[in-house]
Amino acid sequence: MSHAEHAPKPNALVLRTPRLELHPLTESDRDAALMLAVLNDPDFVHHVRDSGVRDLEQARAAVRTGPMVYRQANGLGMCRVTETGTDRDLGQIGIVTRDWLPGADLGYGFLPMGRGQGYAVEAGRAVLDYARRVLALPCLLAIVSPANAPSQAVLGKLGFGFETMTQLPGTDKALQLYSIDLQKDP
Repeated sequence: MSHAEHAPKPNALVLRTPRLELHPLTESDRDAALMLAVLNDPDFVHHVRDSGVRDLEQARAAVRTGPMVYRQANGLGMCRVTETGTDRDLGQIGIVTRDWLPGADLGYGFLPMGRGQGYAVEAGRAVLDYARRVLALPCLLAIVSPANAPSQAVLGKLGFGFETMTQLPGTDKALQLYSIDLQKDP
């Protein structure tokens, strides 16, 4: 069975944890607004990149050409992370397929209100479990800026190990490449 056959319906709830719900990103106003907020968060711009996305239509296009394409490629794509009970949007997390990496990677970006409370680790565990049980991926990669200590800590708590340094294509930005073997028991 291909990964695309595992792809959730666009509005289906994919993953739930005790404190969070993860919904696949769609072209909805809500998801476009979240994408716009994450891509323009000063920490995201500093540690990842400035995408140049400045309005809702550009954000909607970014969802269409990124997370929705990823979902077709790897069976999950990026998800909106909301807090159970409040329905407050905290950030996004999921599986990204980049043509310059040798495999799918865990991608995430949380807004300031969603940081420092363990949400990234909790959501990451749910994504790893889905990748392992449903998608049967053998491993998952992750990339992080060498200066992003909080993100490195999240990857460590999730069980990722540092592999090597790499570079974001078209830039001089160095990145750390991490991986996790999903065939081992968590």
